[in-house]
Formats: sequence, structure tokens, C-alpha cells
Amino acid sequence: MALRKDGDWHVGDGPADLDTFLAEIGAEGYDVHQVRHASCARCGSGVFGVSGDPVEGTMRRTCRQCGAEHFVAGSGDYWSDDDIQVMVCVCEEEGFDVAVGYSLYPNDRGIRSVATAERCVACGRIGSFTRWMVRGGEMELLDLA
Repeated sequence: MALRKDGDWHVGDGPADLDTFLAEIGAEGYDVHQVRHASCARCGSGVFGVSGDPVEGTMRRTCRQCGAEHFVAGSGDYWSDDDIQVMVCVCEEEGFDVAVGYSLYPNDRGIRSVATAERCVACGRIGSFTRWMVRGGEMELLDLA
């Protein structure tokens, strides 16, 4: 698998390319130290619809197989139904592999910031729906990709 550029887009062959992408873009100006890939807690699927408010740093993933919803990295605490956007790839598909990159404070004392990465399962294009700072450093967010 290899992350590559196609014009303005990053393109990947599989979910593992999200790790390389997150290392390249960082999380709010900080290096990404850990990456967690999303999987549905109900059915185990790894393909999701993505929605939220990229400006406010909220994201909900919806399993394309069973419909289960999950707020990414605690962002449900800040969710508002105002200004919700649905992520749609330029190829018009809405199914994505999802990964979350975490920047940690020195000595792993907490999470500093978060960035998401999504790869269209139809065409392989990769993007980042949202990024945000984590003021309190809550390490439990590592388990909420």
C-alpha cells in the first residue's frame, strides 16, 4: 500500500494509508503520535458515513452496514444540529474508512489535539473532515475513534 498524490488529492489503496496521511498533515499543527482506526462496535464493519461540523470540530460516523452511530473522540459533547455537513467524496460516494490521529503532550501526559482522516472506499481519495484541540488532555479519547 502506498499513499500517493493525484492532483490536489491524496489517494490510498487501503485503510493503512490513513496513518501516513495523518503523519503528514498533523493535528492542529502538532505531530500525530498515535492513530486509531474506527470499527463499528455493533457489527465490526469498518465503512462509515461521516457528518458533523468541521469548523466546530465535531464528527459522527454512521456504520454503512448496520446504521450504528458514534461520536468521534468525545465530539458528541459539543454536537449541535446547526450547520451539520455530510461528507461526500468528489466521486459522489459516501462510504469511508475512518481513522483518528492523536497528538500527545510530552511523556504521554494527555491528548493535545485530534485530526480525522477518511478514505473513500470507492475511489481511494483521502481527506480530513475535521481537527480540534483537546484542552483537558483526556486519554480516554484514544478509545473513541
